[in-house]
Amino acid sequence: MFVQILACYPVPVSAGGTCILHPQPFKLRSDTIQWLIKIKPGAECIQGLRWSTIMIDAIAVVDPPKSGRLVLQGPSFRYFSDPAAQGGDHFKIAIKGTSLHIGGTSSIEVDVVSQ
Repeated sequence: MFVQILACYPVPVSAGGTCILHPQPFKLRSDTIQWLIKIKPGAECIQGLRWSTIMIDAIAVVDPPKSGRLVLQGPSFRYFSDPAAQGGDHFKIAIKGTSLHIGGTSSIEVDVVSQ
């Protein structure tokens, strides 16, 4: 009966799955790559940073988002879009680690577009 009552009162849910379909991989060779997130105001997205040959030592926020909120969680990040978002947002993260036993760094610049 409880489930039937809940079905009468739908609550919007924002899923936090992978938000970048085919992200360009970083190589830890002093490279800078561009990613794009398309997200609805008030939604969130989770994006992993692991690749098959990459061992991540550290992740840091270099340039935080202006309107949304960014949280680093293990080898991933979670971006929370501002519910009143109008226009875009941008942030930059740095990754330090090894790829094929060679140490290096990469920067990821992420543009956020509100849908």
